[in-house]
Amino acid sequence: MHHYRNTTPIDRNVSDNSMIALVARQHSDQVHSIWKNDRICEYLLASDSRRHTWHAWLAIHGTAICDVADTYRLLTFSKSRQILTHAFGASPAGMVSALGKLGPYARPKHVYVALHQVLSACRPLADHIFQATEIQDDDLVSLASASTMLVSNRVFRALLKCKIPAPTLVELLWVIAQLAPIHDDQHLIRAVAQGRQAAAILANLLGLTPFPAPPFEQLGTLVPITTAEQLRKAGHEFDNCLRGGEELAYALASIQSGHRYFYRWIGDHPTILAFCRCGVTGWILAERSGPANASVSQVTVNQISEALAGLSNVFVGKEGTGLLEWVCAR
Repeated sequence: MHHYRNTTPIDRNVSDNSMIALVARQHSDQVHSIWKNDRICEYLLASDSRRHTWHAWLAIHGTAICDVADTYRLLTFSKSRQILTHAFGASPAGMVSALGKLGPYARPKHVYVALHQVLSACRPLADHIFQATEIQDDDLVSLASASTMLVSNRVFRALLKCKIPAPTLVELLWVIAQLAPIHDDQHLIRAVAQGRQAAAILANLLGLTPFPAPPFEQLGTLVPITTAEQLRKAGHEFDNCLRGGEELAYALASIQSGHRYFYRWIGDHPTILAFCRCGVTGWILAERSGPANASVSQVTVNQISEALAGLSNVFVGKEGTGLLEWVCAR
């Protein structure tokens, strides 16, 4: 059996250039100019955290390298924290080790800036970065946007324990930041702890805010649902989507924004009713459903219409049809 050697010689320069282009990406030209010739091995064999320290410095300084020799000495002989301080003005605790979680390849400038911002601004978010096994670029940018939100460390930690994806986490932090001046930490933490899942947490947070006044008061057996707890309870009693999760959160948000309001019909055939605002003209009956989302008989609809007959600003049409329902209730 014969073995044939590949007679095509390997061009080391081509091989190194390809590797540098892969690892350094947008910094390839600067890397070639700083680590010339055999020095390129120092760059390629460095640890991920050390190489990202260099990448972060290069990202901040861009192509403005006046003295290549001085730059080589700075990046080669200075400690990583000194290099980061030279780049950002400060090196927050844990940034060097966090850089090692970014993998082998250079990241865009905004990712390094986001990491520095997160680690500089908020201890709970910094702890979240330290505990992560790897860090995604988009997650870092999302978390950086939350680093300036006025949320207490206690609430931050409670939310981080729920292990919610970063973009959704930031959305919830924004909601909490708006509620923080009104509600104390105890109420906010309870809303988070009892929810655990993102949609349930959002529903709990929205439920802390009182409902606006109903479009009309009780009319006989047609009763407004005026609190989040009443709405949740009705969802359980009727075995429908208002029990919790995204649909409850959506219902609460639409109520508090003045777009919808829910009522209970407590006649012979109990029914949940949703009225939608129709601009400045009034309200339309947009949804009606019985237990377990059962359809509502025409007899019951007629009874509800009779109860509403004296209200000129409320319109009851045929369910599922009509221009007003299509425009106002979607």
